[in-house]
Amino acid sequence: MAELPTVPYHPTPHDKAKELLSLAELSEGEVLFDLGCGKGNILIVGAEEFGARCVGIEKDAELVKEAREEVKRRGLEGQVEIIHGDIFAPEFWAHLGGEGKAVVRNADVVAIYLNFEMHEVLRPMLEKELREGARVASFEFFVRGWKIYREKPMMFVFKKGDGF
Repeated sequence: MAELPTVPYHPTPHDKAKELLSLAELSEGEVLFDLGCGKGNILIVGAEEFGARCVGIEKDAELVKEAREEVKRRGLEGQVEIIHGDIFAPEFWAHLGGEGKAVVRNADVVAIYLNFEMHEVLRPMLEKELREGARVASFEFFVRGWKIYREKPMMFVFKKGDGF
């Protein structure tokens, strides 16, 4: 199997996370997934400011540790879950045999701050996985081949059933 792409960690500032999630129309009670969640900034904003239930997947153990500490410090343990794992692992994808609450199919909104190379790998997975009406919110990079549903400078939202 070819080596899968990776990206360096760049934290999403609070104001940009809030703007991105607003653009994605995240609502209270919805489920937000962040693929490659880093220190959990987008998830924390999703929980605190939007009332979302949040799941983040991150492969860097140190970032997972820091994210979990911050979630605990803010008292969000019941609302935000940080999982140490690879976003491409089958366990997170129902169409690849994954089960439970940590599969991407459960998402109403999927946040990604990844590059075009990673989008190329994720795009067909998200197309198979997400249900109608689910949104993908991408910071900095649009997803090639998908019609943009909503956008602001350097922020793009795509909607299953309306563009992909």
